Amino acid sequence: MSHQQSEGAKDSGLKIGIFLNGAYAIVGFVLGIITGSLALIADATHNLTDNFTLGVSFAANRIARRDANDSKSFGYGRATILAALLNASFMIAIAIFVAYEAVDRLRNPVSIEGGVVAAVAFIGIIVNSFIAYKLSRNRNDLNMRSAFVDQAFDAISSLGTMIAGLIMLFTDIQYIDTIVALLIVGLLLYNTVKILGEAVHILFEGTPKDTDVATIIQTISNMPNIKDVDDMHIWAIRSGYNALSCHIVIDEKDLQDSRKIVERIKSTLQSSYNIQHSTIEVEPESSRKYTTHEHH
Repeated sequence: MSHQQSEGAKDSGLKIGIFLNGAYAIVGFVLGIITGSLALIADATHNLTDNFTLGVSFAANRIARRDANDSKSFGYGRATILAALLNASFMIAIAIFVAYEAVDRLRNPVSIEGGVVAAVAFIGIIVNSFIAYKLSRNRNDLNMRSAFVDQAFDAISSLGTMIAGLIMLFTDIQYIDTIVALLIVGLLLYNTVKILGEAVHILFEGTPKDTDVATIIQTISNMPNIKDVDDMHIWAIRSGYNALSCHIVIDEKDLQDSRKIVERIKSTLQSSYNIQHSTIEVEPESSRKYTTHEHH
């Protein structure tokens, strides 16, 4: 799939998600008011907040495609990381709110219409699962993954809600709603904290998690004409777009071929280690006076 097709697929998945999720939220809210079900109203409100996170992801993808300029020489790719950070923070806030409400519900139980809750939750499973499936095709992108996790969580949440609704329909066990809610909150926090950690890692220009610096240094060192490699830095500009800078030392007699040497290294880095942008400084061995190597 070309880059343009991939970006189009991201936009398509997000637009479908915004439309379907918004429609489902409106239906749930109306039915909640008609039946007097607080659970349905709360679920509809949560789905409306999902439209916010999907909208943030959609806007970030658009911003990230802007061309680089003098003030943003690496482009706007970090917009997707900021969106993932915002979405993750928002989901954590929702999880804390749901947990608080669940604990309060244990102290002050209410009667819930299990049949209506189960029916609407079943529709939610279908809607959220379809949206999650559309987004899953691009979940190597951190921004899209945060949107995917949000929708996958909603599908699981709807499943738990449907099961709780059925139990409440056929029994008088009202507290099952609270137990399911707390289990879902735990699952949401587990996945969201991972996304939050990865977003912060990228913003701090940490080494991409799937990158072995020592192996890359060794690969370059083993290439023809290379005497030494140092001052190695590897970071991610955005999810899936990694950058590298380093110094290579070559013999003075090979300086005339330095451009070919650098291009060969860049080609290897891109094909073997997913390094799309690399800056390599060439230094002749005769000019080096060093006793230690700085590898990052």
